[in-house]
Amino acid sequence: MSKKYNVKEVAEVFKIPANKLRFYEKKGLMNPERGENNYRYYYEEDFIRIQTILMYRALNLPVENIKDLLDNADKDNVLDHFYKQWEAVNNNIHRMRDVKNSLEQIMDSIYEGNNDGFVAGIIKSSQELNHIQETRDNWKDKWNFDSWAKRYDKDVNKDIGKLKLYKNYDELLDSVYLKAVEGMGQADSILDIGVGTGNLSNRFLEKGYSVTGVDQSREMMNVAKNKYPKLKLRLGEFLKLPFDNDSFDCIVTTYAFHHLNDEEKKLGIKEMMRVLKEDGSIVIGDMMFEDEDSRREIFDRYTKEQIEEIEDEYYSNISVLREAFQKYGKIVDVQRIDELIYMVCVH
Repeated sequence: MSKKYNVKEVAEVFKIPANKLRFYEKKGLMNPERGENNYRYYYEEDFIRIQTILMYRALNLPVENIKDLLDNADKDNVLDHFYKQWEAVNNNIHRMRDVKNSLEQIMDSIYEGNNDGFVAGIIKSSQELNHIQETRDNWKDKWNFDSWAKRYDKDVNKDIGKLKLYKNYDELLDSVYLKAVEGMGQADSILDIGVGTGNLSNRFLEKGYSVTGVDQSREMMNVAKNKYPKLKLRLGEFLKLPFDNDSFDCIVTTYAFHHLNDEEKKLGIKEMMRVLKEDGSIVIGDMMFEDEDSRREIFDRYTKEQIEEIEDEYYSNISVLREAFQKYGKIVDVQRIDELIYMVCVH
């Protein structure tokens, strides 16, 4: 039997209040031995558990979650808790960044406005803040990609659906890859948004490029990780990219941007520009129309079932994307793959 420690001695070892140990015991995280006079005693074997609890608390995990982690320490359960915590932290970071930007706008309006006019600036900034946060928080995966993940690759090969959107799947992914690596060095960093099962990212991995995939579907990421163990993955989405400003030399995305409506696309573009380095590029491969006239012309030729399939999602108008990126000083080039599939290059 290893050395025995009382509560005070353990508290001194970990530099924590003794009451914290009693609290963890009350919550079922610890079960110290009871000696004479009902004194609590711990052994060195307990120190690993205590250190683990303190580590989880430092990560701001709730006590209830920590108990579940200690009771069920298998890989999937641990990942589940950490993904939830990661998502909460990322949401808070974006919320605080939005608040910070709003405060800066308000302070500027106060400094630059007259005594009668700055209140209007405060109201406007507050309304914009609320709108941005509502847009971020209201996006939902109405297509349930988690349930699609395990059969996604097979469905792509079968090219299910009335529109046959995946008939040129490999051609699009190859085109996006080749465009992205034009003039790129091996040290450059690449972000793949909507990484899915990793098929585009693997093209970069095979050639030794540094690529990070982000997806809102954990099941999609699980499939990608099983297929490509070396692929770095993060949980996130277009509207809440979990990266610092100016993090990537190139951003790529295929078959994903059409899951954002027009308002969400504006915020998605803003997020991409935030994490993109100043001279970086973006390559988007997706279902699109050239403009509203093109959309109407295609709808006039399509069947009801084909139109319903399109209207289940949010195909971009290239003319709108071009205008949106031009506001950031970017040039937009377009390559058509087939009737509905385009590659948009932003540089």
